[in-house]
Amino acid sequence: MTAHIIVLSRPDPAKAEEAKKGADSVQPLLKAAGIIPKLRAPVADRLASKCDLATVLVLEFPDQAAPKGFFDQQAYQDLIPLRDNSFLQMEIHILGA
Repeated sequence: MTAHIIVLSRPDPAKAEEAKKGADSVQPLLKAAGIIPKLRAPVADRLASKCDLATVLVLEFPDQAAPKGFFDQQAYQDLIPLRDNSFLQMEIHILGA
């Protein structure tokens, strides 16, 4: 059964170049794992939110174990400091069945 990840993010405007570098660095990892984004879109409007999110990304993984393996891999772990330093908000959630 497939698993979906939803990523909610807001880059730090003062570190936009670093945020782009971090986001671009994840793309080859996704490609190598055969993961294709199902949806990537800017947040156009808010109906109910306490957060000022900029982007929503939905990823589909082949099974429930794949997301943890992807995010636990060393190549992704090495990007976490860049991610944490260049985004004001970054939430990554595994969606349930």
